Parts: sequence; C-alpha cells; structure tokens
Amino acid sequence: MRFSKYIIPIALTIAVIVSLTLSVVIWTNPANYKNRQNSTQTNQTQAVTKPKRYVYSPTQAIHTDESGNQVILVNRLANSVAEVQKTMRGYQNVSLKTLSTKSEDKYFQIANRPNSIMLSYGSPVSMKIVNEITNKKFKKLPNHSVTRIVLPTDDSSKLYLLNDQNFAVYQVNVKKHSLKALNDVLKMNFRRVPASIQLLNGRPMVYVRNQLQLQPYKYLIDRQSEDYYVSRLLNNRESQSSTTVKRRKNLVTYSEQNNLQLAFDSKTRMGTFSDFRTNKDQRNVTSVLNDSYNQLVDLGLSLDSVRFFNYDTSTRTVMYRTFVEGFPIFRQNGFGTISSQILNSSAKRLKFTLDNPEVPIPTDQSYRTLPATETVIRRLVAHGYQQKAIKQLQLGYGWRRDKSSQLLINLIPDWYVNYQGHWRSYSSMINQY
Repeated sequence: MRFSKYIIPIALTIAVIVSLTLSVVIWTNPANYKNRQNSTQTNQTQAVTKPKRYVYSPTQAIHTDESGNQVILVNRLANSVAEVQKTMRGYQNVSLKTLSTKSEDKYFQIANRPNSIMLSYGSPVSMKIVNEITNKKFKKLPNHSVTRIVLPTDDSSKLYLLNDQNFAVYQVNVKKHSLKALNDVLKMNFRRVPASIQLLNGRPMVYVRNQLQLQPYKYLIDRQSEDYYVSRLLNNRESQSSTTVKRRKNLVTYSEQNNLQLAFDSKTRMGTFSDFRTNKDQRNVTSVLNDSYNQLVDLGLSLDSVRFFNYDTSTRTVMYRTFVEGFPIFRQNGFGTISSQILNSSAKRLKFTLDNPEVPIPTDQSYRTLPATETVIRRLVAHGYQQKAIKQLQLGYGWRRDKSSQLLINLIPDWYVNYQGHWRSYSSMINQY
C-alpha cells in the first residue's frame, strides 16, 4: 500500500522523460517521423487537391453585347468563369480549322465579336490544357497554344480560340446545342466593369476604360507548419536515409542525401523545395504545366482559390496565385502563392508560402478608387517610367499584414504592373519618386 502511492508519480515522470526524448529526436532528425500517419496524409491530400480543370481554368470573363460594348464580369455571388465553363462540357462532333495567323485585324474582329463571352488566361496554355475544362471534348484537336476562348451567345455551332503571341485565330466547329445555359449566365449577379481590348507594346491587353472602386478585404490566414511540408516533400520512400538539419539566423534547411533540399525562411514565411534528381527536362508547355500540377499535388496546399497565373517560357517558371473576387493577390515582392521552375535535366525548384488566406473577416474599410488603365500608363510615363518596359497591367490585391494580429492580413486593391519583367504595385512605383 505504501509503495502504491508512488506508482502514479513515477509513471508520470517516465512519460515526461520519454516525451522529451522523442521531441529531441524529432527536432534533430525529422526523417525519424516522416512516414508517420501516411493514411491520414493521403486523406488530407484528397481533400485539398483540385482537378486540373479547376487550377488551369481561365481567370477572366468579358462580355461583348450586340452593340460591341465590352465589360469584365466581376465575381460577386457567383464565379463568372466557373459558370461559363459549366456550359462547355457537352460539345459534340468537334473539329478545328485555322482562320488566320499574324493578322491583328482578324484577331480583333473575333476578340470584339458582338454577342459573345470571352474567357482569358494570363498567358498562353496548350490545347491539351484547354481540353481539361471541356470535359475532354477537345482531345483530338491539334495542340495549339491558346490565350483566349470566345463563345458566341448567338451561334451554337462555333467557338473561337485566340493566341496573343502570334495573333492566331482558330475556329472550333461543334454540333449545334442549346445556348440557354450560356445566356443565363449573363443574368447572374455580376459586377460589370467597362473594358476594351487594345494593344500595349504590340500585345493584346484588356484595358479598364473608367476609374473603378474595389472593396478592401481582411482575411484570417491558414499557417501551415514546417513539419507538414518536411513530412510531405522529404518522404522519399526509396531511401531510408536520415534528414539533416542546418539552422542559420532565420533560415532552416532540411536535406536528404544530396537529392532533396527544403528551406524555410521564418522572416518571409516562404518555403523553397529543390529537387536535384534526374527529370525529363520538359520543354513544351503541356509537359511543363502537367509536371507543375503534379508538384502542387505533392505539396498538399489547399487549392480552393488557387489558379494558374502565367508561364514564363524564358525561365520555364509557372506562377500560381490565390484569387479573390476574380482578382489575383500579390505579395510585396511580387510573388504569388506557388511557383515551380524547371532549371535543367537535374534540378527543379518549388517556392511556396506558409501563410494563405482562408476566411474573410468583416471590415469597415471604405472602397478604394483606382484609375483607368490609360491613366495608369500616362502617370507612370510622367514619373519617368518607360512605356516600352511595361509588359502587362493587372488589377489585383496587395498583401499587407494586419498590425492587430499575426493571423490577419489586409488585402488592398491596386494596379499591378509587370515592369522590366517584375510585378510591382502602381502605388509603390508612383510614390517612389
């Protein structure tokens, strides 16, 4: 009886010692726990993974009415692009013919076609990617590059595909079908922003014709732990080698042999995964985008609002961004949410953020007024910037940390300018001088 009163304290002491020992082992060598809860991880992957048609959907919808007036359909209660895509899954008897290439006149004739809805990508994708959003109905078409899809609302036997890079125009013939669903989309509660398609330095771009007001947002962010990504990305089942850890100031680097490396910057809350195993060194757009999508799945990040933003062919870098009301989010360094890059046949790199918007929080911030596209360009030139160095302009939201909590961010509307190959906010460019 006298000994029994010591049993519980002794058991607790042993439990604490074991717990501390395991914690030290895990902290110094994450490989010892990288295979834990594989079934749970698989279920989580299935929950956050989105199909290609979701991630590689166009990011903008423009309606041209019977008089040729154009408006951007801005998301409110419904996703304009998603609603239009729903009408594209039943095409039958599909065939394609080339109407023209390198003809600006023919390109703009179709881009400005009255009674149509145009879906746009940030940069060209391949036909095989477009095939994903049509329920595989385009699988037999030539693998041309496509930037925009023009859907007539008064002709059920045709649609058109445009490539901004060479002004190519393709006509896709389909079996006649009902246009009711497509026209019903136009009855939904979208905000309509007057726009037009014009050339900027020889490339088509959507211009916003008037100044507009956009609502700032406050979001609760999801903060993933480093352990989660160590477990997912360094879980090399072909090797049972240990993972080494190096810490220097705000940088922590995990390495597995000489093949895989995962680094976290606690200051920027960014992760960089480098894979030095032999790869196929993809060159064409289709293979690069497919490989990039597979990396997204491996990462296990929630893709609820993540979309393909653009592909830089010179660096073979694919950028994805989180979208709010149809507009992309830009961080202060111009980064999005995830980027993947093929460096060569023996190196790939994946960059991603550890913090991502999850839940909108009510805010009393007033709407912010943004100038028209031509006004933005004129003011930039007046401040000494070269118009020929402006590659693209994009309405978007700037990521700003909220001072009241580390778990809150403010999303501030602004123009974003791709200047000399880098995305910068219009406000910061104007205020620089």
